Amino acid sequence: MWCTTMDLTVRLPQPHSVQAAFLASPAKRRVIVAGRRGGKTTAAAVAAVEAMLAGRRVLEAAPTADQTSAFWRYCKRWLSPLTHAGLVRKNETERLLEWVGGQPGSIRAKTAHDADGLRGDYADLLILDEFSIMDPDAWAEVGAPMLLDNNGDAVFLFTPQRRNHAHGLYVQAVSDASGRWAAWRFTSLDNPHLSPRALAEITQDMTEDNYKQEVLAEFLENQGAVFRNIAACMMAVVSSTPAEHAGHRLVAGVDWGKQNDFTAFSIGCADCHMEMARDRFNQIDYVFQRGRLESLCRAWGVAAILAESNAMGEPIIEELHRAGLPVRGFDTTAASKPPLVENLALALERAEWQFQDDPVWTAELQAYERRVNPATGRSSYSAPAGCHDDTVIARALMLWAATRGVSWLIS
Repeated sequence: MWCTTMDLTVRLPQPHSVQAAFLASPAKRRVIVAGRRGGKTTAAAVAAVEAMLAGRRVLEAAPTADQTSAFWRYCKRWLSPLTHAGLVRKNETERLLEWVGGQPGSIRAKTAHDADGLRGDYADLLILDEFSIMDPDAWAEVGAPMLLDNNGDAVFLFTPQRRNHAHGLYVQAVSDASGRWAAWRFTSLDNPHLSPRALAEITQDMTEDNYKQEVLAEFLENQGAVFRNIAACMMAVVSSTPAEHAGHRLVAGVDWGKQNDFTAFSIGCADCHMEMARDRFNQIDYVFQRGRLESLCRAWGVAAILAESNAMGEPIIEELHRAGLPVRGFDTTAASKPPLVENLALALERAEWQFQDDPVWTAELQAYERRVNPATGRSSYSAPAGCHDDTVIARALMLWAATRGVSWLIS
């Protein structure tokens, strides 16, 4: 693999199959989850060199200087023909490669354990390496604004660190249907250039969990994971029809959102103990949200709806009442939320209900955390920093409604 510029050849390594798919992707936001020595940094360095040769400004950031070293070595080695010819200037102190004479195009490797370390810069291509151990705000609050001026691209590279903010980003990429986001996951074993000896050195002192995470690139449960036995409960039939549940007790759970958060609906059959339909969206006016809920509930013949009444929920519920829908509010507080979540956790643990399998909805269940206040001993439940829990709450409300019965909801 090579590029030619001004009669000089820049030789790049031949990518393996997953690296090639990543490099060929037109997605604006690309996520690579890989085992150690799987080749994620090599792929990012190739993308960086190609971008610089195309006149783009590239910024690669990692939590420590050591973690930027491999990327920096690759870039300066591959661009050495241009450096030796005096066409590209190399600054080891700033870890900067740039064209001599002001021609557009550069690569810089920068340390950014603290997200604030990236402020004030900009890029056409931003590469966040080891994103799973970066500040959760490094992307949303700092990285994304850096790309606004030139509608730049972003690449996220990491080995999993359980189901933290990086897992949420991977799920977002996997579930994206617009083509703007894309994701790839590969193990250390998928790298054809990693010798058996090198692999043995990596794995010899690993525990089973470390091997799964560091080599197989698996997202392990968080230490405070709330929901277990999830996979066994994702068998609900997606093609089920309202006619198949005629006369059954169908209920719905609703969690509201608008801008950053999502609105989520879950419809379940209390007789079959099965989720029948779902919906999830954001950045939609509340008038249209009510319309989508009304249409879905009438299509399925839902007998009762339990909707979160916090904040904007109360006025929306009033409008739904006026439309003739059988809806009741649920005020989510520090006291009411634990029983709601624990009811769903117990149903999953006992495999009492089946839910529809969906990567986003399942990932939110997997990432959900329990924290214990050391002073009071009380449990609190939430998604990890930077992640969402809208679908978890929608399902929990649906199950709470099914458990208590339609008569309780409409009384």
